[in-house]
Formats: sequence, structure tokens, C-alpha cells
Amino acid sequence: MQSSRSTQIQQGSPAQPPNRIIGSGEMADRVRDYDWASTPLGPIDSWSIELVTIVNLTLSSTSPARLMWGPDFILIYNDAYRPLPGPRHPEALGKAARTVYGESWHVVGPLLEKAYTTGETSFYEKLLVPLPTEQGMQDHYINYSFNPIFEDGKIVGLFGPLHDVTGEVTAARKLHESEVRSNRILQSIGDAVIVTDADASITRMNPVAEKLTAWLEADALGQPLGKVFHIVNESTREIIESPVAKVRRTGAAVALANHTILIRHDGTEIYIDDSGAPIPDEYGELSGIVLTFRDVSEKRALERQQERLLRELRARFAELEAIYNNAAIAMALIDATDFRYLRVNQKLCEILGLPSEQVVGSKVSDVAGGIPGLLKALQTAASGQPVVGGLVEGELSASPGIKRFWTIDYMPIFGPDGTVVAIAAASAEITRQKQAEVALIQSEKLAAVGRLAASIAHEINNPLESVTNLLYLARGSNPTPEVQEYLDMAERELQRVSAITNQTLRFYKQTTHPSEISCDQLIGGVLNIFQGRLINSNITVGKRKRAHRPVECYEGEIRQVISNLISNAIDAMHPDGGRLYLRSRETRDHRTGAKGLAITVADTGPGIPAETLARIFEPFFTTKGFSGTGLGLWISQEIVERHKGSLTVRTSRRPGASGTAFILYLPFDAVSR
Repeated sequence: MQSSRSTQIQQGSPAQPPNRIIGSGEMADRVRDYDWASTPLGPIDSWSIELVTIVNLTLSSTSPARLMWGPDFILIYNDAYRPLPGPRHPEALGKAARTVYGESWHVVGPLLEKAYTTGETSFYEKLLVPLPTEQGMQDHYINYSFNPIFEDGKIVGLFGPLHDVTGEVTAARKLHESEVRSNRILQSIGDAVIVTDADASITRMNPVAEKLTAWLEADALGQPLGKVFHIVNESTREIIESPVAKVRRTGAAVALANHTILIRHDGTEIYIDDSGAPIPDEYGELSGIVLTFRDVSEKRALERQQERLLRELRARFAELEAIYNNAAIAMALIDATDFRYLRVNQKLCEILGLPSEQVVGSKVSDVAGGIPGLLKALQTAASGQPVVGGLVEGELSASPGIKRFWTIDYMPIFGPDGTVVAIAAASAEITRQKQAEVALIQSEKLAAVGRLAASIAHEINNPLESVTNLLYLARGSNPTPEVQEYLDMAERELQRVSAITNQTLRFYKQTTHPSEISCDQLIGGVLNIFQGRLINSNITVGKRKRAHRPVECYEGEIRQVISNLISNAIDAMHPDGGRLYLRSRETRDHRTGAKGLAITVADTGPGIPAETLARIFEPFFTTKGFSGTGLGLWISQEIVERHKGSLTVRTSRRPGASGTAFILYLPFDAVSR
């Protein structure tokens, strides 16, 4: 595009004296070069001092400004004003404003004419004016100002700055729309929502929050959150730190623990779940916090009912376990496929003349193969038909040459798909009844006391301790004298049951005093028991013993722990086989600095999944179905802790490098009871 100066020269217009129009810039040049003689203003050298002054003022302004001279409103504007005429720049210079802004004259024309007629200074804020653009006419919001210019006491023009505030108006409109939309969303959320500022003062609440807190939003605004959202612990009634306080302290989203009570404005209480999240500003700083919560009173009532039922179930389970393990008849759980013992009680071990560790996992035919009719009875039960009141006789492997007699009851246990997965076996030896009439007394002692599909003899103390803890908690809840009496009676009965069951809770016969024993004796004695299972499971054993100093401990209990770890390792590698690692070394407890013995029992099995690893020390948790009690690791950990030691686990499920290692640490001289 050619400049206005070159255009003017081509038209033959004479150059104007430069001393009247001062300043630099595009519009100053254009004004100096313009052919003003062709306009009502006339040549520049004929302009009045007022006109020259106001033109120079307009051109030197850094803000958008324009001068409209005479009744035709001849337009003169500065560099900052250029975007307003849009594509009509620079032709708009020296033209009548009505011509330049014809499409918007119905808006600005009356205002200009009024100001020109009355001589009043006028200001219009955010005036909607259509302006020409490269894309056509578009609406703009303009802050207008009209200042009359007088010459010899008469109005000869209008001057004033103006600003295009379209962006500000659009941003404010979007902000308003966003706030309206945000408020609409807040009102429609099903959970209760409270919004606070950075100081935890309430700024907004939705209707659900009003309902749950019993506070009206108008009354809650500006209040500290703790006054409106008053929460306490269900059991202790102590005030709980709110999620907002946690968010302010941690800077991250948080959720409260369970058993939270919200005390409402009217004093009533409800159970809630809640969470809080920070609201950052544009600089990442905390500008507010949003709190969400919901009423879970019905859910909590159901949980309390479930907890009560669980307590009752555990109490009944403890009773059944006591009956099972102290029964005068032999009881066992047998696999329905290859007839292996999965669980046995002490009476069966006495009859077989073998320890339970040697019986569990072995086939019935291995320990009782000399009893004709036993296999047929098992096959009948495995087919789904119970065998009740059966009579068998024969010899046991542990006592050859002695003919003995038993009554047997085999009951099939069905899985979810209707197939038989195990056999519950109960048998009573009636050898003496067969030998003499005096066996009647023994027969009465072997009266049936029930059947149970589980054998957890060495872990009976767990439910007893659980019930004892529950009684302790019940005492702390301020019971009535009548309830206190019942609690005393229950505790006495628990002590009596504990005294009875303690006689059957040892994996081996337990001494009353600790003794010194070497690592080789501990591991070797236990490992001998598993030779059959190791061979049958195609498992090799790798040993590395570097500890020689003896450890003072309760030998039977520690043997029980090591046996449980080895048994679990064998189960992990069954039936594919693998390698069992047994290692020992002297070490030091990093927590106390005490010297002690570390025994590692590791396997090359598939490893333990994360969800299982998190629960392996929980009571009653098992992944072995009928063959597991879920108490082995839990009771093992209890034994180790009583020895002031520790039991830790590492596991890997990586292909080619899977396996699990349990590390048992025992101080050399930490036994104290």
C-alpha cells in the first residue's frame, strides 16, 4: 500500500508547513500531508489556534482519542485510535463521522448531536456500538467521552478519549456465566458440599449440606467451618480434625477415617463419610477448600449389626473348636480325591501314634493301610453318599500286630458346583469294648459331640484372646451393674476354657522354662518331619548355616513357628516342586541393637499377590480352602513377639525370579514371661 504522503504528492497537493502540526507517528504524518483544503476545515495554515491546539493534543495522546470538528463532525484521530475504524482506516481521516460510522450512527449519532448542541460533557460506559472489521460489522463495548470545544464562545467541535472494553465486558460476562453454572452444579450435587476460603471460613453451601448440618447457608456464611461442621469420633467422642484442617496442613486431598459423627446445629447426630480437596489459585497457592460428605447412618447401623453377628460367630466358633480339639473321638478332614489328611484332631493323632505334623498331608492308606474296608468307605463318601455307623477293624502302621476296632462316620462335603471336595471323618476306637464288657465306660467317653470340618488345635487361643479383648472393650463402655456381672461371669468362663485348651495348644509338648538350643537343632528337628512331603512334592533343600551361638527360647513354640513356615513353603511349591532354602546367621536388631539369630525360610514358589500379602498375618485369613486354618502365621507372629523377636516377609512374582522368604529374628537372651 502506498503512503498517504506519496498519494498526496501524486494528486499535486502542496505540502503543509510542518511547524503547525507537531509530533511524530503515522497519524501525525497523515494529518500534515492531508489535503484539508478539500474539507470544510480548510488548509492547515488557515486553522484557528484552538483547532491546531486540539489536533496536536489528540495526536500526542497515548490513549485512543479523536476530534470531530464542525457540524459535519470531520474526523481526526491518533495512532491509538486506528483499530476502531477497522478496514476504513486511513480513508476515515478527514471524513464526516456519519460517513465513516454509518452503520452505528443510530447509536452514537444522537449522543454526538446532543453534546454538540448542549455543550455538555458526556461520558458513556460500556456503550454497545457496531464497528467495521475485516470480518464485517461486529458489536463492541466502548467507554465514550465527549468534551465540547469552544471558539469565540461557540461550540465548534467535540474531543475526547475512548476505550474499547469489549474484552473486559466479555470476560466479565463469561465469569458471571461460569459462576451461575458453577452454582447450578453445586445445587444439583447429591452429596453435601461446603466451600471455604483459605482460612477455613465458609463461603458456600449446597442444599444437601444445609439439610445435613441443619444450618442455613445465610447463617453459615463467614462462620468458621468447625462451628458448622462439628465432627467427633463415634467411640471416644473426641473432636476429629476436619478434612479442611488436614488439607491446610498437608496441601493434598484427604478423607476422614470411618466412624465419624456429625453433630448438627439442632444437637442431633448422624454418621458421615467425608473428604476435602484444596482449591488452588492461578499461582498454585491455596485459595480455598471444598468439603464433601454424605449421610451413612443406615450403612453404619448395618455395620454394627454385622460386627455383633461376627462376635457371636467367633464365640460359637471358639466353642466348636474347643469341642473339636478336646473331643474323645478322632476327627479329621480328608481330601476327596486322593484321600489325604487335611486336618486332624489330637485324638486321631493319639490313635495313630503319630504327631499331627506327620499325619497332615499323608494319605490315609499310608498310616492306616492295614484296615480293610476303610478305602471302600472313603470311596462311598467321595461319591456323595454318607457312611454312618460303619465298623472297621485292622492294624495300624504304628502298632503292627495289634488288631483294633473303630466305628466310623464319613460325611461328604459339597462344593458350590455340587461336587464332593472333602470328607468329614469321625471315628471312635472300640477295641476295648470288643475285648471286654468293661469297655462300656470307654464307649461312653467316646460319645459323639458333633462334627466340624476344621482342625485348628494349636491356635485355639486366638478366639479366646479376641473375646477377652471384646470383654475389655465392653468394660470400658460403662456397663450397668447387671451387665458388669455378666461380663465377670463371661471372663471367669473364658479363663476356665483357656485353662482347658492350653493343654492342647502346643505343637510339641511344651516345657515351663526356656532352654538354650542351637539353630541346627531347631531347624533339623523340624525338617525331619517334612521329609516325606518334601520327597512327594519333588522339593530339594538348600542349607546355609552361619549361626552357631545357641538361643534361649521356648523350644516347642519356636519349632512350631519354623514348622509352619516350612509347611507354607512346601504348599507354595506343590505340586510343581522347587527348592526350599534354610539359612541362619547372627545379626543385630536395628530397632533395639540387641544381638540375635536370624533364620530364613525361602521357597521358589509363585510369590504372594499384593492383596494377599497385606492380610497374611490376619486371623482366619487363608488361601488354602479346607486345607488351611488361617491362623498359622498369626499365631506364629504372636509367639515371635512374646520372644521379643520379629517375623518379616519378602516376596517376588517376577517370571523366572519368583518366590517368598520369611525372616525369623530371635534375640539370644530375650525370653521373659
